[in-house]
Amino acid sequence: MSVSEARPIRRRTLHSEIVDHLRELIVSGELEPGQKIPEKALCERFDISRTPLREALKALAAEGMIELLPQRGARVVTITDEELQELFPIIASIEALAGELACEKISDAQIDAIRQMHEDMIEAYRASRSLEYSRLNRAIHFAIFEAADNASLLALYRNLELRIRNIRHTVRQAPRDWKEAVSDHEKILQALAARDGSRLGKIMRQHVMNTARTVRHSIDELQDSAFVSDQE
Repeated sequence: MSVSEARPIRRRTLHSEIVDHLRELIVSGELEPGQKIPEKALCERFDISRTPLREALKALAAEGMIELLPQRGARVVTITDEELQELFPIIASIEALAGELACEKISDAQIDAIRQMHEDMIEAYRASRSLEYSRLNRAIHFAIFEAADNASLLALYRNLELRIRNIRHTVRQAPRDWKEAVSDHEKILQALAARDGSRLGKIMRQHVMNTARTVRHSIDELQDSAFVSDQE
């Protein structure tokens, strides 16, 4: 391989590494929803120039995790109360339908694959590896949609999931809420293995609404924190 051929690979690797680092800072809560991205500090931390950092910020903006501000940098996105009330009931209904359809069509191999992802997710939960937990959590939800084998439903979910992906990642999840989410996934796996569509649909609907409640609590805490800061 020539030098000219190798350079783009190195650039893509650097880009991916920066994106991953930034995503982890957001997921871990080090960069909070609504917080402006401290570009200078991050460049010093990662020992990079502004150009690769801003390319990484554009990638995260495409994912919906940050918002680019014209002439003012970027900030971690948050969600309005109106968006919360509009989006999550729709997501809950779509996920419930996907669960019902999946139970009619899912293969043993697909169940085994989801079970393995679930076990890996539990390990990440016990080790408090939030980024890995979030990745596996999302993979399980998509695996259920793929098992439902309905292209239109999957396309709709992909569109809506992109809008709430940053919320699921950036929400400050209290230990009790995280434990409840893991319990929900245990029930999801059991209903899926039993191919009990009616039960799985109800569990997935409630699971999404539980997430909405957690997000609501997080928004309230952020608003309270901002109010206190303004008063100081």
